[in-house]
Order: sequence, then C-alpha cells, then structure tokens
Amino acid sequence: MANYLVIGGTGVMGKAAMEAVRETYGKDAHIIANWYAKEDTGIEIEGADQTVFGDVTDPKCREQLKQAGGGEFEYLFYATALGAVGFAIKETTPEQIKDSNRVSFDPMVALEQEMDIGTVVSYSTFYTTRHQLGSYGAMGYSKEALEKYTVEPGKSKHACIRAGLFESQSSRGIKLLLRKTAKDLNNLRDPLIRSYFEGVSTKDGVDNYLNGIIQEEKELFGDSPTREANLKQAHLELLKATPPVFVNVCGAKIWLTHEPLLLKDHI
Repeated sequence: MANYLVIGGTGVMGKAAMEAVRETYGKDAHIIANWYAKEDTGIEIEGADQTVFGDVTDPKCREQLKQAGGGEFEYLFYATALGAVGFAIKETTPEQIKDSNRVSFDPMVALEQEMDIGTVVSYSTFYTTRHQLGSYGAMGYSKEALEKYTVEPGKSKHACIRAGLFESQSSRGIKLLLRKTAKDLNNLRDPLIRSYFEGVSTKDGVDNYLNGIIQEEKELFGDSPTREANLKQAHLELLKATPPVFVNVCGAKIWLTHEPLLLKDHI
C-alpha cells in the first residue's frame, strides 16, 4: 500500500487531491492529511485514512508526518499557503515575500529533503494576469517560487497545478482585504482595481472585481470560473502525466504546459 501526503487537507485543493487519488488508486492508497488552525478541534478529514494536526513550518510536525508514512510517499500534495494579499504584486516588500514563503514555499522544500517522496505537487494560479498583478501581493512571489521549483531538478519529481478563479479560503481572504482597503480609495494604487470600487459600495466593488477576473480569464483561456469538479479533473490529469509539468485548469478547460510564469516579464 502506497502513502500519499496532503498538506492542507481541509481546503478545496486538498479535497480535490484526495478524491483524485482515491479514484485512481482505490484502497491501495493510504492518504495522510494534515491541517492546522488556532485550535485543534479533533476533526478527522473526510477522505483521509489518517489525520494529523500541526503546523507544517514546525520540524516536530514534519517529523510526525514522516513517521506516519514511514518516511516514504508516492505523492506530496502541498495545498496550503499564507501571505499578504490585496495589493499589487510589485508593491510587495522583501520582508513580506519572506513571510509568505515561510508557509507557502519553504516547508514544501523541507518535506522533500526530509522524506522519500516520488512526486511533489505544488499549487499556483495565473498570477501574471492583469487582475492578479494588481491584487495578489506577496503571494505572487511565492507562487513564482513554486513554479520555478517545479522545473528544477530535485530529490523528487516536481509537478504543479495552476488554477484559475475558484472559491476558497484564500479567495475569500483577498475579497475581505480588498473591501477593507477600499474604504479609502487612495489605498488602492492599481488603477484597474481601484476603478471597480469608485462610486459603489465595497461589496459591489468586490463583485465588479470578481466579474473582471472572470471576463479576463474567459478572454485569455476560454472559460471561467473554476469549479470543484474541474479541480478534481485537473488532479486526475496530473496523475496520468509525466512530471515536470504544469496542469492548467480554468473553468472546464484543462491543458498541459512546461514553462513557469515569470514576473519579470510582466512587472
């Protein structure tokens, strides 16, 4: 029986990863899912064979995960991230990048070094679109770090799912921060993002912003927004692909590419 490790098992991506693994490998898959919050409520993550609560930035947590799988995993799905958002990527400070990478990137690299993992899967977005450039903040640099890592040789194989707009804790966080920031339009220095909030309530401004993303994604990629079923299908495609590869998903459209998105080409 092979082990599969999901970091961020309570999130939308973590759920999609577990469903795809179970559909592909059935009972031959032993899924260990990690989650973390301010308080351990003792939940057991649906779809996982074993749930481990803990902060993956803590070496003690990573050691617990290592022991749970005997140090060997077919796949690691690193579906967790935390960083400052709600402002233009180009406005990010070096300290904000470091703080974002502390959760969004660094522990994934540590897990690869500390365990025997067949394939490490990270998660990105289309952060070089006009709307993302204006609102994704420090997370833009963390996602770029993940994408560069995907094409670098390492101890494990690397793969990445790059997804368009979908409802998640992260997207809800961006919306809340934009509403807070937009109470003073002078705080919105990106002209496109500011235009959505001029002369309307902050709630309507967020709706305008989301509609703008959907329209841009449809123009660039052919479909939007992305649903949970689309994310699961992207994972199924990844499990069939030969890494390193990017599995792009936007709406129901899924396609493979092999190059990272580079911020230097856009800012």
